[in-house]
Amino acid sequence: MPGWSSPCIVNEKIFLTGFDNLDSLLFTIAIDRENGKILWKDSVQPLGYYGKHPLYTYADPSMVSDGNKVFASFPNYGLIAYDLNGNKMWEFTHELISQYFNGGASSPIVIDSTIVLIINSDQDPRIVAINTSSGDPVWTIRGADKGWGPMWTTATPVVFNERMILHFSDRIASVDMANGEVKWWLMVPSTGVTTPVIMEDMMYVNTWTNGGEESVRGKRISFAELLEECDKNGDGKIVKDELKDDMVLTHRPEIPDAPFSSASLKNIFDNFDTNKDQALVESEWSSMMEFLASNYEEHGMLAIPLKGSGERSVTDIKWKVNKDTPETPSPLVVGENVLFIKNGGIVTVLDRESGEVVHHGRIGAAGGYLTSPMLAGNRVYVCSFNGTVTVLSADDFNVLGQNKLREKIGASPVAVDDVLYIRTDKHLYAFREP
Repeated sequence: MPGWSSPCIVNEKIFLTGFDNLDSLLFTIAIDRENGKILWKDSVQPLGYYGKHPLYTYADPSMVSDGNKVFASFPNYGLIAYDLNGNKMWEFTHELISQYFNGGASSPIVIDSTIVLIINSDQDPRIVAINTSSGDPVWTIRGADKGWGPMWTTATPVVFNERMILHFSDRIASVDMANGEVKWWLMVPSTGVTTPVIMEDMMYVNTWTNGGEESVRGKRISFAELLEECDKNGDGKIVKDELKDDMVLTHRPEIPDAPFSSASLKNIFDNFDTNKDQALVESEWSSMMEFLASNYEEHGMLAIPLKGSGERSVTDIKWKVNKDTPETPSPLVVGENVLFIKNGGIVTVLDRESGEVVHHGRIGAAGGYLTSPMLAGNRVYVCSFNGTVTVLSADDFNVLGQNKLREKIGASPVAVDDVLYIRTDKHLYAFREP
């Protein structure tokens, strides 16, 4: 059943969500940890559908628990609370999320008696804190009230010392968990995809954008160079079909065959054909090149101190690393280092204090990476979308082993006790060392 929610484990039960394409139902499922049998499942009818990337599903947010109840979040339905035996306790339904292309993968979080839900709707984008017992709202942050731009995010909030850290498409913000008061915010170029990681008094977060580093940017050329390369009929103009397919706004060189791996200039041609004559002249081409430059804001892996107030500036960033940063996977703190993996199976390890690279290289598992790396014991586990599970040493980050499941992996792995749980597009696996 399609869904990229990671396993939520409570006592001897595993909880997952999924979307059944045949009957168009959203499912919550409880599974026995010992034998993998389904203990119970419940379904609801979606309230509608939103636009999303073809790699995403309608059941991407992971479930969460307070130990007595479990909570399932569906961006096209709302939040549902169950007891551990599958009895529905309450529902908090909401309008459909916006047509944000990255979809609705942000998971809710539970702190004490409160669960926090991000609702990326077009009508009323907001963050709602809900009482876990009653399902009643405790406080609400509305983007319009704060003067915020679109609250687009697929990142899950994190909480540290009663402050919640949020990563949106244009900012990172710190919020008081007790009353929803915004304590500080930092404007950053980002798509708001990765979840921040906190260690001691420092936050590590990746602020990826489509054109955020040189390796993903399209080539900018002058109109004279364009005519020489593409003007087939010599009329001093460029029609859409004369543009080459490799002329792009941005591209993902490590995953060229993935859906929407590049943004072709042909796709935005009509936006710059101001006189609508189906051809570009020099002034129109210059406008397109200026547009490209405006989209090339530098992203990066950031180290940001948690202390601050009001609007913060880039001078508050301790360090920034711009090369080979991941689009979707969140970073992982491993001892005194920060590890991250990007498409192509490229691992980078940074010193937490200085941001200097201490390890960098390919792990021999190409393809896309949607899931975040996980530390268990003295090993780091990373999963490629094409199904390769790689185990790295947490000491020297060398590859200890690889296992090809030959199924798609879009949910981050989870380890409890001595068992590793991995969800694929076809199965939920439980691995234990003999």
